[in-house]
Amino acid sequence: MSLHIALLRGVNAAGGRLISADELTGLVTDLGFSDVRMGPKPGDLIFNSGERTGAELQTQLETELLTRLGLRTDVYVRTAEAWRALVAANPFPDFAAADPGWLMTLFCKDTPDKKAMGALRAAIRGTEQARAESRQIYAIYPDGVGGSKLTNGLVEKTLGTRITGRTWTAVLALNAMIEDPPADEA
Repeated sequence: MSLHIALLRGVNAAGGRLISADELTGLVTDLGFSDVRMGPKPGDLIFNSGERTGAELQTQLETELLTRLGLRTDVYVRTAEAWRALVAANPFPDFAAADPGWLMTLFCKDTPDKKAMGALRAAIRGTEQARAESRQIYAIYPDGVGGSKLTNGLVEKTLGTRITGRTWTAVLALNAMIEDPPADEA
């Protein structure tokens, strides 16, 4: 069994269908996964699965969410090992320590193309910075996210792919959850 983290894009966001924690965990449990837990943010799940790849799990979860719950969304899956590696690979550790709420981790299904990342960095018009490491982009927002021109829409248009983002605070909270399993698992 492998421990996985699944991030659902835009779950319970404004204008979308509200999905309860019970619906999400019930669906994942019904699919045969074990030790299913919600993360700190709606749409973040932690579960154990067999030997399926992240890509297989992403496709299966997206299909089942649409079929069973009528929720059309992208799912981004990482193993616990990959999650630990993405925490360790943070290229902005000083910024993360000082202001973790303004460091965003943008999750991609595939590793961003270097040429597209160069175009993204060239498109930044403010104090923001963005760096790709594996299948993540780390973006810092020294002046806050609200007025920034480095939006998910700009990232998706420039890279030609869809993403979902989590604050560094949420990334660390999920990391703590994979490092500290529930009492019945310990």
